[in-house]
Amino acid sequence: MSEVDSAPAESPPRDRCRVGLSRAAAGTPVLHLVHPAGGSVACYRGLAGDLSPELATAAFLPAALDGGVLDQDVETMAARYLAEVPPGPVLLGGWSFGGLVAFEMARRLAAAGRATGPLLLIDTPLPGVGAVDDASLAAEFETELAKTTGPSGSTAEERASRFEVFRTHCRAQVAYRPPERIANDLVVVARKDNEDAPRWQDHTTGRLRLRRLPADHYELMRTPHVGALTRFAKPALIAAGKSLR
Repeated sequence: MSEVDSAPAESPPRDRCRVGLSRAAAGTPVLHLVHPAGGSVACYRGLAGDLSPELATAAFLPAALDGGVLDQDVETMAARYLAEVPPGPVLLGGWSFGGLVAFEMARRLAAAGRATGPLLLIDTPLPGVGAVDDASLAAEFETELAKTTGPSGSTAEERASRFEVFRTHCRAQVAYRPPERIANDLVVVARKDNEDAPRWQDHTTGRLRLRRLPADHYELMRTPHVGALTRFAKPALIAAGKSLR
């Protein structure tokens, strides 16, 4: 079963990664969000609700959560997810690790001549930043489980499988080195103590719009902070969606 948790999403076929999180009228711009390191997209439930009905929201789940291949690097994930992006202009974003994959997707779309709007990065680490040793990653994994899904009845086998997904994504994060800057504007929302957030300007020739919120990495995606996140990002995304039509 796909790990969408309680998000209002459609379960994708086993060979698909894209799921719908919120519906809107035909022609409404769609924001595509990429999963964080753990793979679940339930974290986007509140954001999707707040963006509706002006923006529809879709998300990408890793194929490995549904019995598919576990992609080892950001570039492979970006290519896989781009194959499922509908034709036309694209809005992209992601929380944490998801923002890095969204960045690579935007870079590839630009190289192919596809129009993309501002990129939404929610407390996304800079390329090359993070832990790679198993002890550190195991501790981060336990924190993520506690902060996002809480106690669960998962088996030891299921837990080990989820950790392998998390570890692989974290190592892909550290290994990722974008070959050039993009031209997209960046809409960056960061936790209060994220000192690296302004350095995203080094990765774009576009404008950086930054808002820090009084929250930690996980609180950003929950009430009341997700509301502040939406109020900051929504106008730019809506304007871009209209201009890209």
